[in-house]
Amino acid sequence: MKVKHERKFFRSRMAGSERGGGAPSTYIGIVLIILAVAALFLWEAEGRELLLMDSVLVAENDIKAGDPINPESFRAVSVPVGTLADGAVTPKTAGLLAGKEAACDIIAGAQVSVRYVCDPDEAPRPETSFYIIRNEWIAMCTSSLRRGDAVLITSADGRTEVGRFPVAYVKDGDGREVTDASSGMYSFAGGSGGDARVNTSAPIHHIEIECELTDYRRILDFCATKTGAPLMLIREEVRK
Repeated sequence: MKVKHERKFFRSRMAGSERGGGAPSTYIGIVLIILAVAALFLWEAEGRELLLMDSVLVAENDIKAGDPINPESFRAVSVPVGTLADGAVTPKTAGLLAGKEAACDIIAGAQVSVRYVCDPDEAPRPETSFYIIRNEWIAMCTSSLRRGDAVLITSADGRTEVGRFPVAYVKDGDGREVTDASSGMYSFAGGSGGDARVNTSAPIHHIEIECELTDYRRILDFCATKTGAPLMLIREEVRK
């Protein structure tokens, strides 16, 4: 009887030991579940935006060409990675907008690009804006053409006058301004755009002119009816 009693007591102690030993495993499981839920919450709240979204400044309200730029003009929003506009301004680069004016109309909610602003003395008149004369449109161009000049735009054969406009910018193939003047005519339709250096006499890739939207539409219509590079750009004078 004593042996049976000792065996029963031993089995009881063993069962209790097993039950007590399982408690830490249960606690660990609960902690892991809590951590998983917390990680999911953090992913939805912060991680998804950090990894899959970019922050960019957009116009708070409609901004007219010539309006001064101030911090209240914009707000930061998140957009999917890879959808930033060319030259988009982010909260980290907002200082690029300090002391600038709108170079063109910017509609509410549109991403803000450094291309849309300029220094006050470079801002176009309210009724005009800056428009690009694309590289593929240009058959010939005066190589000394620079910002501040007036440009005569004609057909590639020079027989049809398209218009005269102030030159806002002259850019190389990397979008950097070309400032050093040279002479002669440069034929570059379909060219590579040359070296990407700042303030050099690199070959002209494209220019931006200051004009009204109706004038730019007329240029678009003219180019749409022609094949190849339909325009010749001739430097006429330097604006004072």
